[in-house]
Amino acid sequence: MIRDCAVVFGFNEYAKQIAQQIHGMYSDFALYVLNESERAQAKASGFEAELFDLSENWKMIEERFDPERIIAFCALDNDAENIFLTISLRSTFEELPIIALAQDHESSAKIKSAGANKVMPILQITANVIAEMLEKPTVTEVLHDILYENSSLMIAQITVPEGAFLVGKHLHDVDCSTIYDVVILAIVDHEMGATFSFTSKGHNHHIDPEDILIVVGYEEKIAEFTKALGNKG
Repeated sequence: MIRDCAVVFGFNEYAKQIAQQIHGMYSDFALYVLNESERAQAKASGFEAELFDLSENWKMIEERFDPERIIAFCALDNDAENIFLTISLRSTFEELPIIALAQDHESSAKIKSAGANKVMPILQITANVIAEMLEKPTVTEVLHDILYENSSLMIAQITVPEGAFLVGKHLHDVDCSTIYDVVILAIVDHEMGATFSFTSKGHNHHIDPEDILIVVGYEEKIAEFTKALGNKG
């Protein structure tokens, strides 16, 4: 059965970007928040949100959705709450695809063990990168693939080494998707700190050593690209 319904838990900046990009992709969409403050923020952004608490028995989900047709995004601010939420959802819905956000790789492992199909650490990414990923048509086509346990699709950051074949080239002249099957979402200029240049925003960045590439792709393809990037020959 096609999973054509989605629920998002939480409304921080990450959850907001996810909700904005996916709500139109599904035949039914719901947003659940823990408090009235998040509910007000959601309303200000054009979303109707329902309150829930971590002791839910999930009747509200079962009454509205066919459990075999939904996907869940766990994007609460607190990792411990995300872990508890994931455990609770998994205990009720054995086959539910769950994608969760985590503050770091240590929390990612815990949330994965709690039953999430896919975990995205946010320490190394920004909400804008999530939005950029979801906006890209080639990535949107495989959004569902992110959610399943056998998927190794991931976001990674790679530092451009001295002598790499990309050094001296411009961002818009680089097409790594054809050769390496990875998509460059953004680049961080090492001289400008945390300034992102997004590939779809028009800025044709000149790639220098120590710049950081934000890429999305399958794990093995990212490994191949990283290895090729390090070759100076």
